[in-house]
Amino acid sequence: MARTYPNLLQLIPFPSQANVAWVSDFTQWSFHGKAVYLATVVNIFNRKIVGWCLLTTHAVQLPLTALMNAVEKYGRPQILHSDQGSEYTGKIYTVFAESLGIRLSMSKKGSPWENGYQESFYSQFEVDLGDLNRFKTLGELAVAVYQQIYYYNNQRIHTKLKMPPALFVERQQVLTTNYLSVKV
Repeated sequence: MARTYPNLLQLIPFPSQANVAWVSDFTQWSFHGKAVYLATVVNIFNRKIVGWCLLTTHAVQLPLTALMNAVEKYGRPQILHSDQGSEYTGKIYTVFAESLGIRLSMSKKGSPWENGYQESFYSQFEVDLGDLNRFKTLGELAVAVYQQIYYYNNQRIHTKLKMPPALFVERQQVLTTNYLSVKV
């Protein structure tokens, strides 16, 4: 049975540290006449893509794999926000997330602006990635997606941050370390 959750992002101030809130979504592309889907998980605090998955189906495995990759590398967020698509409201996804102690949050149906972090990411990511049909195989496309995510996280200047997400993370760690060493 599908479960929906309130939009917790509207109830909290902007996160002041990593892993407070992540957002997840997926997009569909046409690749040589067939559908392919990219799911991503974004850490709102530093805008870093922390997990992703590229598949030819948009079943629960798509966002679940992106989430599992993110949790494996970065731990778990306090809040995970998504839309109300069946991939996110189904038992497998919700039970997995809740078993990790993650509080789920969802946009209202037909309200993509409530997941604006993801919508903004995909609109620019698709422009940066370019024509998908220039790749001959799904494997080549997957490599290009990986490279583009790496570029986004490590080199591309994020408008809000005024620097790449990875540099923002690094600077936050230095600030936190310096603050803690002064306090001790």
